[in-house]
Amino acid sequence: MPAVSGARAGLKAAAGRITAAIVETDPNSLWQAVGQPLTRMGVGRYRLTAEILYFEKGTISMKAQQILTHEIFDVDASQSITQKARGVGTIALHVIRPTGKEWVMLEDIADFRNGLSQINAAALAAREVIRLKSMTQMISYSGGLPPVQFPAHAPVAFSPGPVAPDLNAELGKLAAYRDTGVLSEEEFTAAKRKLLGL
Repeated sequence: MPAVSGARAGLKAAAGRITAAIVETDPNSLWQAVGQPLTRMGVGRYRLTAEILYFEKGTISMKAQQILTHEIFDVDASQSITQKARGVGTIALHVIRPTGKEWVMLEDIADFRNGLSQINAAALAAREVIRLKSMTQMISYSGGLPPVQFPAHAPVAFSPGPVAPDLNAELGKLAAYRDTGVLSEEEFTAAKRKLLGL
């Protein structure tokens, strides 16, 4: 019996050393935490950056996983009675990956409310970056309008006419892209100069 209790004490001490080693200051981290389970076994270690949520779980054996923040679509928190008494909680993440949906639990976290808000903010920001990138890919930065393609058999007749209304419309479109944040001020100025032939 004393050998068993000595082994347990050794494992708890090892878990404490691992936990202390994991909590390091990383300048890219938005949030990090170490789970505090009752048994001190299977301690979870979590670290969030703008792009990725890293987590590991285990003392003797370990499971590590990374989740891209734009794949996190729902962030919830819960706290059981025993967790409330210990001042910890669980963060539940609904993750939608190309391979399917899953729930990921970050358990027994002391400052779980802060983790909830940090993960939620990072996920929203990452999805907004993806949305803006997809919008900017639709805009041509070649500096002008795409050439008009006419069928080879159709006669092309040009008549001199006012160009200003079309030019004004294109300038209005560029200004709208700038105002919504799709184009930066520098990109707007460069596109306007090319449109005006300057």
